[in-house]
Amino acid sequence: MRGREIIATLNERKSDEHRFVKWWRKEEDFLDYDLLDRFVENTGGTDEIGGIDLLTMDDMWNEVRRIGGSRVKLVHDPSGDKVMWSHKGKTGVRTNVCTFTPETLMEIYDVETRGNPVDS
Repeated sequence: MRGREIIATLNERKSDEHRFVKWWRKEEDFLDYDLLDRFVENTGGTDEIGGIDLLTMDDMWNEVRRIGGSRVKLVHDPSGDKVMWSHKGKTGVRTNVCTFTPETLMEIYDVETRGNPVDS
């Protein structure tokens, strides 16, 4: 699948609920996740991938939970859903409470995997 075909496939499959894309190389030796909008922005005509899956917030939350385990927790708050995330910082373990957004889930996923996606 190349640039235009990737974009056409995304446009064909996506709904308002999709916020993420899971994609892999044609050799199927590498997979990654990205924000859907950022993925579309960065896809060029010569890019070639093996395939894509579109993910919702729930799908990506499940992946973040799989990777983060007990270090991530969804908290339902009157002001909106939050993610409580405990992770190693420069000065030891710290806990962040972040708004439950696509960007937050991607940041947690990227930090937890150190930018090296783990196959599901």
